[in-house]
Amino acid sequence: MYRFLRTTILALLVGLPGAAAADGEQSAKARRVMTWVPPYAIGDSKARLGESFDGLGIKDGITHLGLQFWNPGKEGGIELVTRFKEVNDSRVSELREWGHAHGVRVMLCVYNGTSSGWDWDLARSAFDIHREDFVDALVTETLRLKLDGVDIDLEGKGDLDASKDAFVRFIKELSARLRAEGKELSVDTFAYKWHAPRQSWWPDILPHVDGLNVMGYAETGASADDWRSYAALKEAAGIHSSRLLIGMPGNAAQWQATPVADHLGWVADDDSVGLAIWDARLEDPVWRTRNTWLEIKRIRGTAEQGGAQNP
Repeated sequence: MYRFLRTTILALLVGLPGAAAADGEQSAKARRVMTWVPPYAIGDSKARLGESFDGLGIKDGITHLGLQFWNPGKEGGIELVTRFKEVNDSRVSELREWGHAHGVRVMLCVYNGTSSGWDWDLARSAFDIHREDFVDALVTETLRLKLDGVDIDLEGKGDLDASKDAFVRFIKELSARLRAEGKELSVDTFAYKWHAPRQSWWPDILPHVDGLNVMGYAETGASADDWRSYAALKEAAGIHSSRLLIGMPGNAAQWQATPVADHLGWVADDDSVGLAIWDARLEDPVWRTRNTWLEIKRIRGTAEQGGAQNP
C-alpha cells in the first residue's frame, strides 16, 4: 500500500518543476555509462559485448544498454525496424538477458531514422499528433519485453523550435507513465543551438528524465573551446548536470586534437556527469583496451546496476 501511494504521488508530481528523477539527484558517484546496439550491427555488437580486453569488458563499465530497434508508427504506435532482418523479439530477449546477467539496464530505444534519413515529420506525428497512443505503445512494449526503460532518439535537422512545446509535453507524460511502472527515461539531444532537440530545450527536459545523452561526439571535447567544451555542456545542464551523459565516438582514437584517454579522464575526474558511447561495436582499437575500460569503470564508479530503480 505504501509503495502504491508513493508511486501515485510521484506520478502526479512529475509535472512540477524539479520533481523528476526519483529520490532527488543521483549522487556524485552514481554515474551512468551507456552504449547502444544499432539495428544494422546486432551481430557485431553482440560479439563485442562478450569480449574481454585483457580481463575487462563492456559488462564491467556500462550501466545502460540501448537497443535502437524501434521506429514510431505512422499512427502513433511503435514498430520494430523491418529493413534489418536481425531485429526481432528473440534478439531483444537475448540482449536483455545478457544485460540483466551483468547488472546492466536494457532500454527500448525508439528512433526516427529511415532508409531516407531522419524523418522529423514521422517523429512529430508520434509525439504531437498521436502523443497518447505513442506513450501507451512505448510503455506497453517496455513492459511486454521486460525492459528497464525507454530511450528517446528522435532527431530533426534545422530550426525546429516550433516543436519544442509538444516534445516537452510528450516527455513529461512519458516520464510519469514510466515512473509509475518503476522504469527509466533517457533522451538523446544535440549539443548546442542547432537541430532538435537542442540545448535550449534542456531546462524543460532535464527535470523529467534520468539521463540526457549529448550527441556532441567528435564535435565536442575535454579541451575544446567555447560551447564545444565538456565544461560548457555541464554548465548548460545546471543543477541537473548529474543527469548529463557526454557523448563520445567509439570509432575514433582522438578528436578535437585530444586522445580518447584525456576525454575519458575529464569525465572521470569531474565525478558528476556520465558517459555515452556510440556505439557498442567500439570500432577503433583504442576502445578495446584494458586501460580504456579501467577509466570507464572509474567513471561508472559505485553506480548501482541491475534492473530499473523503483520510484
